[in-house]
Amino acid sequence: MTLVSRISVCSLIALTAISGMAQTARRRAVSPANAPTGPTAQILFTVKDASNAVPVAAVSVTYAGQTQVTNGSGQAVIGLPIGKPAVVSFTHASFDPLSQTFTGQTGATFAVTLTPKPSVTIKLKNAETHLVDIGTGQFASGGVFNSPVRSDSGNFCKDDGSDFTPDKSEFKRILGPAVPASAPQCCQFGNVMSANVEMKSGLNTKVYFKDSCAGNEVYFVGREKSTGQYQYFRFTDITEIDFP
Repeated sequence: MTLVSRISVCSLIALTAISGMAQTARRRAVSPANAPTGPTAQILFTVKDASNAVPVAAVSVTYAGQTQVTNGSGQAVIGLPIGKPAVVSFTHASFDPLSQTFTGQTGATFAVTLTPKPSVTIKLKNAETHLVDIGTGQFASGGVFNSPVRSDSGNFCKDDGSDFTPDKSEFKRILGPAVPASAPQCCQFGNVMSANVEMKSGLNTKVYFKDSCAGNEVYFVGREKSTGQYQYFRFTDITEIDFP
């Protein structure tokens, strides 16, 4: 056999092997689980609070690997198969998760209501009372030119100088308004804001807001149930916070 013939035979064998591998790869390809097959339609979902019909922003709407987030009007668009049942999931920190079956059709729209989790009651010095979702309620602090930093846990110090950082779920009540106090065991740079807390464990104690030691404002923030908008409440304006 000539050199040219040997090269031709080797090339043929290589091409045959590559073709076989490609066919095997094609046979092994698997469609994503629950992926829509056939024609699909873009479906508009409007999500509202079941307790007051206020639109809910920032809800994750998920189907077959697709996730869209509702806008300020509680709306999101996601693709569903036409004429076939599809299970769509809705999740938000302030509401119970929901999975519901829908059958998509061109031009279809669906309204969904979510059951809210318990609320936090905030009472202010001006006699206003506000309800915010426990799921979005957080402690926050920030300077004049800085965006507030938020956390589910308080950043406090006790009279003995020890750190106290309970999660919001551990509080029963916070009593204010927060007032400046001298507490060198917690802040060596001047006064620090203080308030009293009652814990679900039965502990009642004065706490010092460590974040205020640097001159930052301290807040409680959450999604206002009546408007669906986030509100920041200064602890110097808060007379009482009651937790569910």
